[in-house]
Amino acid sequence: MSEREDRYATIREFLQEKYPEAVSISTISRQLNMNRGSVAKYLEVLQSHGNVIMKPYGKSKLYTIAQNVAFDDLFDYISDAIVILDADLHILMVNKSFIETFNIRSGKKIIGNELSRINLALFDNPTVLENIDRILNSRVFINEMLLIERGTDRIFLTEFVSTVIPSISFTGKPGIMISLRDITTWKKTEEALKSSEQKIRTLFEEVPSGIILFREDGTILNANRASLDILGLTRFTDLEEFKLYDIMCSREIILNLIRQGEIAELTLSCNFDRLKSHTLTSTKKSGVAYFQIVFAPVTDKTGKSSSEFFILFLDITAKKIAEKQLKERYQGIVNNLPGIVYQFYARDSGEWGVYYVNERTQEIYGVPTEPLNNWFDRYGECIAPEDRERWFESIHDVIKRVAPWEFEGRFIKPSGEEMYIRGISQPVRLKHETVWNGIFLDITDRRMAEEALRMSEERLRGITSNLPGIVYQFYARSPREWGTYYVDERSTEVYGIPPDPVDTWILRYGDYIAPEDQERWLNSIQDVIETVKNWEFEGRFIRPDGEEMYIRVLSQPVSLRNETVWNGIILDITDRRKAEEALRRTELKEARYHSFFENTCNGVLIYEPIENRDYIIKDVNRMTASLLRMEKENLVGKKLFEEFPDLPDPYVRDLLHRVLITEKPEFVAPLKYRNREEFPWISHYVFKLPSGEIASFMIDVTDVVKDDVKPSKRKAK
Repeated sequence: MSEREDRYATIREFLQEKYPEAVSISTISRQLNMNRGSVAKYLEVLQSHGNVIMKPYGKSKLYTIAQNVAFDDLFDYISDAIVILDADLHILMVNKSFIETFNIRSGKKIIGNELSRINLALFDNPTVLENIDRILNSRVFINEMLLIERGTDRIFLTEFVSTVIPSISFTGKPGIMISLRDITTWKKTEEALKSSEQKIRTLFEEVPSGIILFREDGTILNANRASLDILGLTRFTDLEEFKLYDIMCSREIILNLIRQGEIAELTLSCNFDRLKSHTLTSTKKSGVAYFQIVFAPVTDKTGKSSSEFFILFLDITAKKIAEKQLKERYQGIVNNLPGIVYQFYARDSGEWGVYYVNERTQEIYGVPTEPLNNWFDRYGECIAPEDRERWFESIHDVIKRVAPWEFEGRFIKPSGEEMYIRGISQPVRLKHETVWNGIFLDITDRRMAEEALRMSEERLRGITSNLPGIVYQFYARSPREWGTYYVDERSTEVYGIPPDPVDTWILRYGDYIAPEDQERWLNSIQDVIETVKNWEFEGRFIRPDGEEMYIRVLSQPVSLRNETVWNGIILDITDRRKAEEALRRTELKEARYHSFFENTCNGVLIYEPIENRDYIIKDVNRMTASLLRMEKENLVGKKLFEEFPDLPDPYVRDLLHRVLITEKPEFVAPLKYRNREEFPWISHYVFKLPSGEIASFMIDVTDVVKDDVKPSKRKAK
């Protein structure tokens, strides 16, 4: 602290001790041992700063300490940056805010310096200097101006005040007080607010959702362009005469929202045909429309609700129609499925169950939908006992792995009816659970068909495995493009030619036709391709191991769209060549094999043994029905010896029993099924099937039976 400042403090402390007594200059000078003239000057300065109060007492001046805030203290606590200049632009005073605002370093001499020497960019501005000059010369000047500081872009609201402070300048000349208020944040906030307001106005007009501002009584205050478009209107004046309730078709709903005074979302419907006839006669809309509504009260700065509200609404009519069509399409799909759809959940807590089950569960599975929370348990109780453990294991497994689910098994309805089901579903992982969307299908018909197919294939395997040859399927698309679709796997065993690659099998097989029969073999193929007729060929075949045998090729064509397919058989007729007996051909059922069974040129008869050494006829092909002079449907299901009592007995009965017991195939001498002139003589090749049934290949040998053979000799055979 300087000596001068110390004197000021000493005088103030002395007056504070004497308060409320007023003392003279002489008393202060005497008691503080200070020069009287100096004390007078100090008191004048303190008085000008508001630190002391002077009270005249005759010709004397009495002083006492001021009880209000001193000018110096007040000056330093003003938030604006203030500098006071004398007429020569020397700095007389600055407050703390000035020092801090312009970051003037501690210890730098400010008081007494010229303004230009403190190097502040704001005071280098020609406009500022000119304004100061106007003040000093008592001309018109600008009281306030906005200044932007170079380098920092700070904005200051600057005030200029002409003042005379004799106690500071001691000259009596006018001085200048300059006040600077940093309004950078305020100006930026103001600009941001203007920008925000502009954005809000733009948003209000450009947003595709309708916005309507209205009072509690329904008076419409404002509406954006989108709201007019959604309502089918052209001008805002079309709305001015109406209350909001009159155009939203939902008076009670809107009033209830106003009473609650809370933000709400809902869907409203509006019948424009009714509005057009009562209120909005100018609307271009028609029919029923659906709006997605957001309602909210308008609040003031304190957050309190006013008497104004707004709704934001969007036309979702197209979406509603699409949802309705989708729902109808969904219902159409699920109502025609051979099963039901469901939604199964498994939560991380270990809880699981169903969210949704199609209502047809009662109709298809006999398990009611309700109560939904235990539907899955009730459905699982109907799983057949032998499949129930597998059912629960499959569920726990996919819950653990979050994987697709598949299950097939037997299902016993509460009524006792048995059926087969297939469950399939895909998982969707959510926050705290996994949801499987799936379907339960009734696959009873499919399983029965599969079982029938399995039996048919087993029967076919039995037939083909006992044939002295193999079955095949040959195709031709043109005289130069032909090959095989299917070859019996026994091709290697019977003829030494592997089936694969199947498309070239017929070429590889042809390479082993004996040289003397090669030309006839190829000519027969070309002939049947060109004429599309039955293919028959007999010739010598030399296996890759050198063994010689005789083959007979038999097949019939089936014309398809772009090709012809021959289903046939290649028989090993080596023994028949020696015995001159015909061989039988087999049937093929289902897919490729059915055509062979029905269209083969030989008869095929399948029967099942029953009590009393009789047999039920299980199946016949068309050739058999033709040979026996009966319709196929009239043969199947009949007992063999009841339907054909003229069959040689016990010869035939013993032969069939022998094949059944020994499982060794046998040839049967020519015989007639009925003792009639028109019935053919038929030779048989009889063998047992893996299914326990007996199959016979039947060949019409009437032409080879001598006319002079007597009936008694036929039976002897």
